[in-house]
Amino acid sequence: MLFLRNTLTLTSVNSLKIIAIMAVLALLATTSPARAGMELHELDGEIVDLDDYRGNGKWLLVMFWSTTCHICEEQKPDISDFHTRHKDIDAEVLGIALDGMENIDAVKKNMQQHKTSFPSLVGNLVIVASHYQGLTQESLRGTPTYLLFDPQGELVGNNPGPLRTEAIEAFMERKSG
Repeated sequence: MLFLRNTLTLTSVNSLKIIAIMAVLALLATTSPARAGMELHELDGEIVDLDDYRGNGKWLLVMFWSTTCHICEEQKPDISDFHTRHKDIDAEVLGIALDGMENIDAVKKNMQQHKTSFPSLVGNLVIVASHYQGLTQESLRGTPTYLLFDPQGELVGNNPGPLRTEAIEAFMERKSG
């Protein structure tokens, strides 16, 4: 009898867990699918969200990078130049290091060695990859990878791999004019 009672209790607890999970999923389904909801960290550890950076009336180019990505380091000077030329006019760049907060010292060291004109945040690879897939319907394949949001904050493009700033500017011009 004791075994049966524990089984019933566990079944009731599991049912409540399933109902709670379903309620959370239903709530998430009613929120705007355009929201990224991507939890990130500033270098001091403060939690922020990608949504805090998009939809501010400027284009937003997001560069996902990592401390072990040599192609990222090759891209950073051009992306920094793009940010410098556009930040006061029509576009900004936001870097997201995918090394996770457990490697914050390596991220900070990399940022000191490879200075950029754009700010960077730190993300957990698993969390970012999940949100990336939700936004793009594609898997995050590696770094560098880029997202481009229009001035209203809508995702209008993604690019795995290296990116030429001339291509970004041409795309922005086509979509703006």
